[in-house]
Amino acid sequence: MEKQEMPVTNMNDRNAHAISASRSICRAIKQSDASLRQKYSFLYHQDLICAIIFIGSLLLISLFSYLYLSNYISAISAILLTALPLSLLHELEHDIIHNLYFKQYRWIQNMMFVFIWLVKLHGSPWYRRQLHLKHHLLSGQTNDAEERLIGLGLAPDYKRMAVSLHPFGGLLVSDDISKDAKYIDLVTMKLKNAPTALIFFFITRTFITYNILFFIYYWLNYDIHTIYGIHTFYPIIHNLAICLCFPNLLRQGCLVVMSNSTHYYGDIPLNTVYYQNQILDSWFVFPFQLFCFNFGATHIVHHYVVSQPFYIRHFTARSVKDMMVKSGIRSNDFGILWRSNRYTIDLKEDEKQKLYGKCWFGACLLLGFPLYIIWDIMVMHKSNKNILRVISKRLSKGNSNTIKQLDNDIGNELTTNKKTDENNDTVTNGCVNRLNTLVNNITLFDVSADQVEQVSDAAVEA
Repeated sequence: MEKQEMPVTNMNDRNAHAISASRSICRAIKQSDASLRQKYSFLYHQDLICAIIFIGSLLLISLFSYLYLSNYISAISAILLTALPLSLLHELEHDIIHNLYFKQYRWIQNMMFVFIWLVKLHGSPWYRRQLHLKHHLLSGQTNDAEERLIGLGLAPDYKRMAVSLHPFGGLLVSDDISKDAKYIDLVTMKLKNAPTALIFFFITRTFITYNILFFIYYWLNYDIHTIYGIHTFYPIIHNLAICLCFPNLLRQGCLVVMSNSTHYYGDIPLNTVYYQNQILDSWFVFPFQLFCFNFGATHIVHHYVVSQPFYIRHFTARSVKDMMVKSGIRSNDFGILWRSNRYTIDLKEDEKQKLYGKCWFGACLLLGFPLYIIWDIMVMHKSNKNILRVISKRLSKGNSNTIKQLDNDIGNELTTNKKTDENNDTVTNGCVNRLNTLVNNITLFDVSADQVEQVSDAAVEA
């Protein structure tokens, strides 16, 4: 029989402990933040720090690209080095989504989004803004689209590895997610993310195709450069792949593996931050942490205080870790992977599941990236099926009616999610129930960073 690993046994005591601990943790984080700013007053100049990191990251990417193109560093070195400033740009994008920099100058935020979108060659920052803000409101629920698109809740098998390590692996699970998260329009999502996705696919697939053909031609004693134009066209593709695509592949893969290993899913109550994350800072995951700015150790702090910049969060996480662990927050729970991110632990199987979880990280590192071609074939197959389905619906003139019907039903289906209701039955506090109702109503529409901050504060104080 499964038992919950909790500091208290009674259900009401458990809920009271979660709320009380959340208040204490949130207070400690804010106190640590304030003391750090008082000690280093330049931290108050967030806009300036953002501009310095933004410009510095772009200059570093340019420098590493130049060093590679000039044959001063190898391709492997260029990929590893470039992935580091790219991870900083991702953190800036995330903080801009929360409106932490240039709050009064939206045009500067948009300009930064443009550059970040181009160098990351990934999803649209403007589209991601809504997904991410709703993730904070729905974290761990079946309609938490952002985290489920990167593998949250999947069994640790080849499909989860494909979703985790392919930058656009979310296509493999998008159909299932859209059934629960009715605010997701798959056609809109794919169209808004298509520009950079098509560029990424074109570069990487051309690179892979060339190298496959090279080995075939070499085996047949032919010179591949006899193909017209390839000697001038391919070097451009090769350089773009080394300087942009592969560093982003590494950065994104490390970030996603860490993210879908720190979030809990499925059996946690709505708007109870205490159950949403764990602290994952074991030395075992250092290779992944390196390219996502220590995400596993710090992300839980962000869920408690969303208004804190990433560079401060790194230091705050270290100062409040012991306090969080003493309060019952889980640390280095590797069994989360074999439980498909469920919070409930089977004590008899826990040690074995933790070992399996560590093996999963090793498999991702040693096999996941080398098997990228297989994941890309899976994504390409799914993408082609989706395109054919959309064309078929357009031809039958049924697609528009379907979308209108989804829009009409969105309120009822989102707010009456059965699994969410079952999870929230464990929370008997009236204020929390009212907050949950408010959150479900908010997520029907566009969400602002200020709303997320207000709800986060209210959830802790409920």
